[in-house]
Amino acid sequence: MTSETLYEHPHEPTPPNGGSGDAPHSWWATYHDGLSRLTPISRDVIDADCTFIVDHGVHGVAASQAGVWPKERVRRGLVMGAVQSGKTASMFGVAAKSLDAGVDVLVVLSGTRLSLWRQTLDRFQSELDLPLPRTARERARILLPVPDQVGVGKVSRMYEVPPARVRSARRRHSPLVFFALKQTDHLQALAMSLRTNVFPQMVGTDFQMLVLDDEADDGSVLDAAVEASEDPLYGNLKQIPRSIARLWRPTENTGGLHTTYLAYTATPQANFLQDHHNPLSPRDFVMSLRTPADIGELTPRSSTYREPQGLPLMYTGGEAFYRRGAAANLCLPTDGDISQELIRGLRAFLVAGAVRFLAQTGKPGPSKARALRFSSREAAASACPKPHGMLIHPSAAIADQKQAALDLLAWGGGRTPAEAEELLTSGRGALPHTVAQDLADNEAEWRAWLDDFGSSAQALALEFAQPTPAVLPAWEDVRQALLVELIPGTRVSVVNSHPDTDDRPEYEPEDEDGSWRAPRDLCTIFVSGNVMSRGITLEGLTTTLFLRGANQPLADTQMQMQRWFGFRGEYLHLCRLLAPVAQLKLLASYHDTDEALRRFVIEKMNHPEDSESALQVLHGGDFLATGKIANLGKFPLVPGPAPFVRLTNAHVDVDPNLSRVAAAFPPGTSVDLVHPETTRGRIGQEPISLLDAADLLDSLTYTDYHPGTSSRIWRMWDNLHSRVGAHSPDSVPPRFYTPPEVSSGLMPSAERADCPYAIAAYLRLWDACLTRHVRGLFSTDRTAARWSMTDLASKRQQQPRFWIGIRYGAGPTAEVGPLAELDFTIKSTSREVVDGQLNNAWGSRDPDAGPQGYRGDDFFDFYHRGEEVPPGGDWRLPGTDGQILFFVNQGEGQTSPSVAFGVCIPSGGPDQIAALTNTLEGS
Repeated sequence: MTSETLYEHPHEPTPPNGGSGDAPHSWWATYHDGLSRLTPISRDVIDADCTFIVDHGVHGVAASQAGVWPKERVRRGLVMGAVQSGKTASMFGVAAKSLDAGVDVLVVLSGTRLSLWRQTLDRFQSELDLPLPRTARERARILLPVPDQVGVGKVSRMYEVPPARVRSARRRHSPLVFFALKQTDHLQALAMSLRTNVFPQMVGTDFQMLVLDDEADDGSVLDAAVEASEDPLYGNLKQIPRSIARLWRPTENTGGLHTTYLAYTATPQANFLQDHHNPLSPRDFVMSLRTPADIGELTPRSSTYREPQGLPLMYTGGEAFYRRGAAANLCLPTDGDISQELIRGLRAFLVAGAVRFLAQTGKPGPSKARALRFSSREAAASACPKPHGMLIHPSAAIADQKQAALDLLAWGGGRTPAEAEELLTSGRGALPHTVAQDLADNEAEWRAWLDDFGSSAQALALEFAQPTPAVLPAWEDVRQALLVELIPGTRVSVVNSHPDTDDRPEYEPEDEDGSWRAPRDLCTIFVSGNVMSRGITLEGLTTTLFLRGANQPLADTQMQMQRWFGFRGEYLHLCRLLAPVAQLKLLASYHDTDEALRRFVIEKMNHPEDSESALQVLHGGDFLATGKIANLGKFPLVPGPAPFVRLTNAHVDVDPNLSRVAAAFPPGTSVDLVHPETTRGRIGQEPISLLDAADLLDSLTYTDYHPGTSSRIWRMWDNLHSRVGAHSPDSVPPRFYTPPEVSSGLMPSAERADCPYAIAAYLRLWDACLTRHVRGLFSTDRTAARWSMTDLASKRQQQPRFWIGIRYGAGPTAEVGPLAELDFTIKSTSREVVDGQLNNAWGSRDPDAGPQGYRGDDFFDFYHRGEEVPPGGDWRLPGTDGQILFFVNQGEGQTSPSVAFGVCIPSGGPDQIAALTNTLEGS
């Protein structure tokens, strides 16, 4: 990348008083004061991570060349968060430290929906904006749009700022702060304001703009493959990414502008997979945030850090729900009967709510709280219990969501359909009397949930080393609370994009003619769809009924739907996710591939000097990483059950690989294979290990094949080696993929799908994974189990050995060079060779061959051992051996034989499926 060295910082940091003569202030100090609700270690981690992002990303001054900017003076990067983990806290922290460091223009792109835009601007005012008198605050920064004008009036005027005001702010070193809705008309209006009113006032000086893109996978990804098929004038080209890039498009007034575009998202798959040349591709830096857990160190970084106060203050994401919470039964499979699952989920939710209400001594329940009036917002917030919620996600269809809500409101014949419709439309949505009747009629089923929560509390206390399990109340108290507070105090609400539904949950007290009421959603069952996928936090969510399926599951889309993630450790024993078995398996697999990516990014942050390893986005065996990029290829690690390398050295006088074959058959170590009365070839009497088999394949050389260390295959294997090595830094395995180097002055060979060195790399990976629970991998056996959860002792017992054989043919005797020293004679095969490759792979097969027949060469070793050839199927079973079968071939016109080979690989090894923008084609 061409670059120019400019300066270590764009200009001097903002003076402590903003040059205004007012009392000294600091953006970071203001923000840090508001983090007092967090524990000391969490505050320290946010501080450290924000500093790292600003130093290594926003300014890049901690890079190998301090102060180096790309020639175009734009740095593009991405920060990876976790779903519902509070990444906005990091984004605001980075904004604060950047403003303190002298950033002149801050642009925050706050989502594609109006509600999220307002929410982000409100949070800026309450958490980050300077605590100064209004006049002093207006002098210390320019904030647009004016908060009370958000969504009101003409978009073209919303971001306007008078040039004179910009000049005045520039003299005082006061920054401009814009919060823009990520829609094309808003972005165009902002770009026009910057080009017309802002940048011309900064001509002649160096100045810096920071663009923070919240939820950057939503609307900000450009798919080059789709774009290429569209007409540039009339096609359906995606405008949001282009409009964002126009914010810093060069003009006659931007000679001194230096821009950092920083994307924030919990699901960056599409951002990473978009074409590298796309305007928002994170080509300069990638970073990952950390979450509190009971494991992990501050230095060197890991994906989690240890929170001394334990489970109540831990982030509860995929690790808690899909791995460590397994014994607590947090995830429960549904049986397909939606009506019964609604009843099951409702009972769990209400019993959990009663438990939570009874734990808040002195607080009114949700039913009583709704009838009370308070003198102030503060009084209402203090008096009311914590919110309690349930989420029902029936499908993406708005009609299905409405029907699920109506079914709840009319449950058990408690209301007519018309009455249920009226209640839902009015927003009251109270549960019918039949719910209380169900408690009387089926008390045992209700009480079973309390017992189940008690078992969960015990299991979680054991797993997370808590001193005592959570204490649950007596059933009699729970039953009373259900009848008096929870059942009458619960509301059913539909939240989706339909204009007649709620816009979002409401957890703030409501002003009613001078008095204050309890928040609307103290105890609410939300029925929703895609609108819950991002930007909305469901406070107190304990029960989720996730019935949605997908013909083609997409990891990034469904990961964003995991609203049950968050900081729920205090009541994790009450949380339940009810979903189909297949969906639960998908969610667990999403977490595994996500954690693999996160750990790789963290490892690169620990070693920023290592710029060679490229990150790798993973599909799963039954899902894609994203649907936002077209024509994604699926590239597995495992070369298949029986790969055959047709590549030969047929054009040379003596194939150097003949000596490798001869070395594999020392005198007295092999025997002829005869079946039933035909000599089929030669086979070693003892199999070799995974590593020895890998070394044998790596010893083969080809005069016309030198893929080198710059190919896509090499980058994939390098990424995997980094991930595997990170599991045991003190015993990093040797590199998996070790192809011959490319001679000086020569171009690397084109990648091959049948690369012999990739087969060797796979065998080395298998050996390394026998002692490591590597994330993102799954077993190739029928279970397709996540490798991170597999029984490694069993895997070690089942690891394959490889029998080495030579297949004979009807060609001339092969006695050239090292073959003459063998204690047996090889009858070569005589297959046609075209362009240095065997014209076909494995020999003829007879799938119907009986015990006295010959099924095919891929069962060569079975006949040697006298074992029954397994019926059907391509893969050998786990625990069986594999084979490497050489073909010493001398086709017509060849003066000397050359070597090709096939490998049979049993199932049960590790695999992953890399997401590539196009598939690898064999040569």
